[in-house]
Amino acid sequence: MTILIPEGIRNVWDAWNIRGFILISLFLQVFLLFTASLRKKTGNKVVTFFIWSAYLLADWTANFAIGLVFNSEGKYTSGPAPVDDTGLLMVLWTPFLLLLVGGQDRITSFAIEDNELWLRHLLWLILQFFTTSFVFIQSLHRNKLWIPTLFLLVAGTIKYVERTAALYLASLDSFGKSVLGKPEPGPNYERLSSVYSDYQKNKLPVEFESVLVQERTVIQEEELDNLGLVQYAYHFTSMYKGLIVNLMFSTREHKESREFFIGRTAEETLRILEIELNFFYDLLHTKVVVTRSKLGKISQCMSFGLVVAALSLFHKEEKQDLKRFDIKLTYALFMGVLGLDMVTQLLWMFSDWTVAYHKKSNKNSPLGRFLSKIFDKFLDLKKSRWKQSERSTREQPERTTPIIFKRWSQTLSQFSFTKYCWQERSKAMYKVQSRNMITGIHAICYNVYGILKNMHIRGFINQKKNDVIRLSYMFSLPFPQNVWSFIFIELKAKAYSADGPEEAKRISSARGDWVLKNGAYSHLIPYVKDVTYDESILLWHIATDLCYNTGVEPFNYCHREISKHLSDYMIHLLYQQSSLVSEVLGISKQRFVDTCAEAQRFFSQRGMENMEDAYRSILDVNTPLKPVLVKGSKSKSVLFHASMLAKEIHLLGPLKWYVTSQVWVELLSYAASRSRAYAHVQHLSRGGELLTFVWLLMAHLGLRDAWVETSIKTELTVNK
Repeated sequence: MTILIPEGIRNVWDAWNIRGFILISLFLQVFLLFTASLRKKTGNKVVTFFIWSAYLLADWTANFAIGLVFNSEGKYTSGPAPVDDTGLLMVLWTPFLLLLVGGQDRITSFAIEDNELWLRHLLWLILQFFTTSFVFIQSLHRNKLWIPTLFLLVAGTIKYVERTAALYLASLDSFGKSVLGKPEPGPNYERLSSVYSDYQKNKLPVEFESVLVQERTVIQEEELDNLGLVQYAYHFTSMYKGLIVNLMFSTREHKESREFFIGRTAEETLRILEIELNFFYDLLHTKVVVTRSKLGKISQCMSFGLVVAALSLFHKEEKQDLKRFDIKLTYALFMGVLGLDMVTQLLWMFSDWTVAYHKKSNKNSPLGRFLSKIFDKFLDLKKSRWKQSERSTREQPERTTPIIFKRWSQTLSQFSFTKYCWQERSKAMYKVQSRNMITGIHAICYNVYGILKNMHIRGFINQKKNDVIRLSYMFSLPFPQNVWSFIFIELKAKAYSADGPEEAKRISSARGDWVLKNGAYSHLIPYVKDVTYDESILLWHIATDLCYNTGVEPFNYCHREISKHLSDYMIHLLYQQSSLVSEVLGISKQRFVDTCAEAQRFFSQRGMENMEDAYRSILDVNTPLKPVLVKGSKSKSVLFHASMLAKEIHLLGPLKWYVTSQVWVELLSYAASRSRAYAHVQHLSRGGELLTFVWLLMAHLGLRDAWVETSIKTELTVNK
């Protein structure tokens, strides 16, 4: 069957298809230039969706436009000479599309998985180069603009090679090789053993000694300025970027970073970690590795110079036979490509990379002092701003840095399990009451959904439905200052005790028992040691929720809020960011639905009208027997086990919130120490997570079990 398209629409398509896609491709590149960095500054899914769509469409539109030019080039390069040269001008546009497909320096990949597709981009580079070259060669006999076209073709190829190289260098395999140190064969075993044997044969007293190599580290004790923070962040990025590929570190490196961060304040540490994670992001998602190299700087100057030369030649060319709109479009392409490059270089000029490089240069010159002042003022804009919000108390200032100056989302995701169960129970009751009232189109939809549920995709539908339901109960609050300060103080205290790999491993493996080892709290240890990690998260979350909503104590208000924030954050991670905590998940989803089902049944049977009554009713239930003795293995629900824990916490009196907040920090740090580096770097382009900051801080404080011994020097000593 032939689909007839009206002739008018076909004419419009033939006249504007190439021009339209070229303009769209240019617009998408401009959009990405100014919005690409927003994805690391916000977790808003709408913003991320638009950036993701533009990233995909930017490649597709440019490639599609090249295909259109390729298909139509025969009309302008064969047969009698055309009335005007507008068609041949399209040949000049083809290298522009190659320039646009090559992308820009600020975004080469949307996700780290894109870096693994560098071979696909290499293949596309070859295909697009030959396609563009074919169009160019076919038009040579008639094309008076062949020289600027050739310049643009070379410039576009350079751009695309830069992007492919950036993707390759950011792929995990290549990145892992780049962070390895120089090959070190170690002491000459053959020579030493030969000398040792000769001394023994001659009956000369000889001793074999291994001397630890002591390397001096210079740590700045005073408060750091803005430029100093960037300098140290760059230094530790160079040292710790191997974390991305799970590289092990020596005790010397751990000692240096631990001594440095122990001497810093919580605010300074947070700023350094922010800058360091931004360096990680740039290494994985931008052309920084390519453009900062000598070859990269040469290639950028070449491509820019070639475009300028092409513009000059085009401007001098006679244009009487060209359409006015096409001339303007060509100038727009020249200005767009050059403008993108200049704005990109301006952004790099005020980036942390330039500041780190400047810090190393001579600052004593007048120019150096002037640049230092400029950079210091600019970095001041990126400094954290803590503001008192209407819903927070004076003990809890929140971060309110403008999004344009943010380095990450600066939010803390929250989810309340008990509230979710209560509200879903209310919705379920409403559905039961209104089911008999369903008529007309609603009845049809209801029946269709029922049919689909009974098909083989029933599980998929239910899973997606539950995910959407849970998302509707989640919210993000501005990152509270006291939450980070408390986490930092707790981890710093543990770092003092971690003097070696074994002790560091023991501390990082604690998930509440380190805090509860005190005799006064030892009765709470079974709630962390005798249960799996995901079960302890749900237990302590429900117990924290029950304690938080059944009375406001006049003491320890700050730790009460910290406990609530970390509790809601950890339950959010467990059920909505499972990739971050996949190593400790267990059967968390089954336990979630079983506990939720028991909570909803309990609420329905009691007929409670508000949440306050619901919390009190759970605590009022008599729990003489452990729930596991009653339920056995039939149900994984922990609702009333959590009620028992809440009663135990209440017995701690004035210390209950301080102890609870300490337990939550330990549960958080346990997840951070067990999480995969790959998952953390994935979330850098999604606004970032508090867990990632804890993961990196623990590495700097030496709270990891992945250490290697420090360097040794081997000596033979002859006793005379």
